[in-house]
Amino acid sequence: MIGEAVRDDRTAEACRSAVSYLKQFSSAAARQKAQLAKKAPLDDLNAAALRHPDPFARRECVFFLDHYANEASTAVFIEALHDPVDFVRNAALHSIACESCRTEELCVTDVVPSIVNLLEHDPSPDLRTKAVPTLLRLANRDSRARDAIERAAQHDPDRIVRQAAADALSGCFVTPRKRYERRQRRADRQAARTAS
Repeated sequence: MIGEAVRDDRTAEACRSAVSYLKQFSSAAARQKAQLAKKAPLDDLNAAALRHPDPFARRECVFFLDHYANEASTAVFIEALHDPVDFVRNAALHSIACESCRTEELCVTDVVPSIVNLLEHDPSPDLRTKAVPTLLRLANRDSRARDAIERAAQHDPDRIVRQAAADALSGCFVTPRKRYERRQRRADRQAARTAS
């Protein structure tokens, strides 16, 4: 019990430190941000990205880590893919495979299994749809990515995820889920008119 309390106190302090730092960072001028980023309390930000009670704070920490400590935070992004809140998992999905924010090459073998797991098991069809193009970008470097897309095209319980996966495999652009939904509504209306 004492260890739990100490750990909770440390986590609470890390969360306070991270939020305080992010407030200072967001209100700083552009020139100051470069200096502040070098002094970021990464351990506190990593802890807060996973353990802060406010999901908006967790997402903000993930967003900061993506842009300023991407390589050092890959394990945090992987764990954040299991966050109970969709928009935190969404930020983690982007961050885990974001190559434009990295200074080193992405270690595909480290991230593909977690993204495959998200595609196969995440309760949000929207996030599963977003996982498809992410995996497609990595498919030429890890065959597990393409295999997962093929399975999703055949077996995902959501029709739009199956369509997005099939589009990806055929070389078509995977549009945002809302476009698939609009397209489906139009097709349903047209089918209803034809049937009447």
